[in-house]
Amino acid sequence: MNKIWAKSNYDDKDKEVITLSKHVSDVLKTFENIQKKYSFQSPLIEATRIAIFLHDLGKVLPYFQIQVLKNQEYQPWDIIYEVPHSLFSIFWVDINKLKEKLNNEDYFNFVISAIAYHHWRENFDEFISRENEIFIKLCKKVINEWGESLQNNLVEEYKKISNFDEYKDLIALNEKWLKSIINGRSFLNLAIPPYKFDYEPLRREIKKEWILIAGFLQRCDHFASWCEEEGEEKELNKVEIDQKDENKIKSIISAKIGDNAWQFKTLDNKMDKNIILIAPTGYGKTEFAFLWSNGSKFFYTLPLRSAVNNTYERTKEVYGEDNTGILHSDADIYLLNKVSDEIGTVRVYELAKQLSHPAIISTGDQFFPYALRPPGFEKIFATLSYSKLIIDEIQAYDPKACAIITKFIEWLYKMGGRFLLMTATIPKFIENSIKTSIPNFNEDVEIVNIYEEEKKAYEKFFKHKLRFDLIKFTKESSTSDFRLPEEKINEILKKAESGKRALVILNTVAFAQKVYEELTKKASENLKNNIFLLHSRFTLKDREKKENKYIKEFSNPKPVDEKIGKILVATQVVEASLDIDADVLFTEICPLDALVQRMGRILRRYFYRDNKVINKSNNKRYDLSAGFKAFEEESNDEPNVYVLVFEEKLQSGESRVYDKELIKLSLAWLWNEYQGKDLEILLSEVSQLNPNAEDYDTRIGEKIFQKEFIDLLESISQESGKKGKKGKQKKDVYDIIVENNDWLSKIDKMEIELTEYKKYVLVSLFYSTLRRSGSYLKKFFDTLTILEAGWMSEKKSEAENLFREIYSIQVIPQDKVEKFKEDILSFIEEEKKSPGEKKLLYTRFKKEILSKYVVSQPPEKELVSIVKKLNVRLDKSWENRLKRWLFDIYICSHKYDENLGLLKNENEIENGIL
Repeated sequence: MNKIWAKSNYDDKDKEVITLSKHVSDVLKTFENIQKKYSFQSPLIEATRIAIFLHDLGKVLPYFQIQVLKNQEYQPWDIIYEVPHSLFSIFWVDINKLKEKLNNEDYFNFVISAIAYHHWRENFDEFISRENEIFIKLCKKVINEWGESLQNNLVEEYKKISNFDEYKDLIALNEKWLKSIINGRSFLNLAIPPYKFDYEPLRREIKKEWILIAGFLQRCDHFASWCEEEGEEKELNKVEIDQKDENKIKSIISAKIGDNAWQFKTLDNKMDKNIILIAPTGYGKTEFAFLWSNGSKFFYTLPLRSAVNNTYERTKEVYGEDNTGILHSDADIYLLNKVSDEIGTVRVYELAKQLSHPAIISTGDQFFPYALRPPGFEKIFATLSYSKLIIDEIQAYDPKACAIITKFIEWLYKMGGRFLLMTATIPKFIENSIKTSIPNFNEDVEIVNIYEEEKKAYEKFFKHKLRFDLIKFTKESSTSDFRLPEEKINEILKKAESGKRALVILNTVAFAQKVYEELTKKASENLKNNIFLLHSRFTLKDREKKENKYIKEFSNPKPVDEKIGKILVATQVVEASLDIDADVLFTEICPLDALVQRMGRILRRYFYRDNKVINKSNNKRYDLSAGFKAFEEESNDEPNVYVLVFEEKLQSGESRVYDKELIKLSLAWLWNEYQGKDLEILLSEVSQLNPNAEDYDTRIGEKIFQKEFIDLLESISQESGKKGKKGKQKKDVYDIIVENNDWLSKIDKMEIELTEYKKYVLVSLFYSTLRRSGSYLKKFFDTLTILEAGWMSEKKSEAENLFREIYSIQVIPQDKVEKFKEDILSFIEEEKKSPGEKKLLYTRFKKEILSKYVVSQPPEKELVSIVKKLNVRLDKSWENRLKRWLFDIYICSHKYDENLGLLKNENEIENGIL
């Protein structure tokens, strides 16, 4: 019998061949399982079923059966006409009957498009936008010779599908469209492409139904195919795993935070709302998110992998291991380290990739790039149409990524999903962009601001006292030679010698390495073993080892009986990724929001609840009626945050780490607070301005900067011996603050006591008064403008690169290359002797080999690929694997040290990769 195959067993003879009829049945069952859990409109269900029923008709193509699937018994025999099977599918659809069946011209176009492009390939342009000789010859061949035999093949194959007889008469040779191709008509005029900006003029506004039909087809097709490959067709109902009972979830959370916790009170009557939650770090936002999900499927996104891992573990405690998935670039290694059962690891990871878990925790880069609508975006959007999305710490992303996230939120809203945006500080430009993109913002979005709701308490709660030190370059050092003065090194050591936990955060890896070496060199023998270093240029294995150790050394809360001091030198990888508690911070200057994040690691043990401050170390409670200063309790009124500013260049790495505009404005606002200005009134004034007005920058300059900072600049000009009168500066005040360094002397030795509420006000003012035309916001608005114009990414990788802005590459240090080769050969030998789960082969390679050798570093010119230098003899299959696995890994000339990480050359400029 002339069977049409959908999946071959050529690579694994132990598996059965999957026929086209079986595959279509499996995809239909998968969609039925989604329908059981979520309700959709009848016309949409009908259209999606039809698209699924017809999506793989093109697999009838002889080339696909014989050459691709190795179906050697297939007739007619031919291996010449190579055309993508999804495109070929529409030539077997009776278009008149399909139009009659759907009774809707739009739905007809949506179904045809979904079928044709359900497997988008980069070479589709060759077939759809211009005449293609092979395509034309195939169409002629079908009309003149193959039409009847191929149609009979399809009719016989589809007879095996039960319960869908009403769709079987939709299968027929589509001579009209075959002749259109022969006569030179473009394929894209028959089936409108969903991708690429180039095609935009050919399309009307994208409709939600189009995305849903294509998205459900793709998702069900992918899931059914995965089940078939695994021999797990009985698992088709796992496309959407049942959520845990919402009452059980509430009970688990209630046992942890109490029945009367603020999360329960705040969420009353808000479960179905979109919410922007502004709350301090450590205030219980995660539990709030779990309660808000309220039994719905949800995706919880965070900026960093380490934060995802931590939240994944917390989520499992509430929802259970079977209901919780994890997604990030090394999630497979993380799971393998946690679970010794390889098959179980594969299953958890694959189900997460199939979006099947009711609770999925992921890094933002797994989803947000789909705002650029690369091929396959429909699958994500369709799933989000009935899901909830949690976005944590949006301010941690760069401005381009923030623009993409706001666009993603707009698409989520259009599709019918719900979002919860949680942050300690929401930049005003992000909030305004979301307001603009959601038509009924005031009705559909609730803003919950804990700082405002608990204002009276937060105005009396002081955790941190800041001191600013302006570091001047000596005659012996150049302005590019960033070095801490000896007295500052001694001050850090003195704090640790007195039993304090000292956290030192620097802006570049090279500077962190230098300060670490200086500290260890001058430290006493007792302290030397308690000085640690953390940054991004360690191998994955070394970094994980160090992070696990430091979480214990700097555990939150700090034990009451801890007497031994210690020092952790780090870059900002420590800002949000590690839950640590320290006593004192020495930090390079950074933007205000990042500074607040860094301060959040200091006295983390102190937190606010119900009009009391609680010290987690000893469970002591402090009344807030007269105010409470945690730094006085711990440091005898001494500063516990020392901010280091370099006189000439501001920060190590100069503007390659943080934009000069952000640094200068942060310092200016902190000076404003030092002067005792009423920042709340200022914030109120700024809030009255229309951020979308053309003259916004001008009005900010006149209303805020001219009024608030002219004194600072006037004083400096007089001290510098320059003429200048109040209100008569030649240059714009904003520009002078950013471009001129003379005024920095005013912040030297400045000390400020900051309430938790004042931090919120400062950060809000800082972001609200940034110029739209400034270097930082320009990146945000330029990206948003491109997205608003309808730009679409041609490839998923292109969208991911734009979202992430690739700042680093993967390298293997030259001095480790020979050992790397030896370990690869040992790994291959071991795999041949006792092979593990085949699906986890690359995961094992990452875990056992790459994690020991690969380091991230800034891009360099003329690096050589490691593949070219392997020079090892291997069989073809292993040779191909290694080429695939190592194609983007290079050899670098730098040396690697287990204590210091990757070492840069003395004469190399630090580019600020952290």
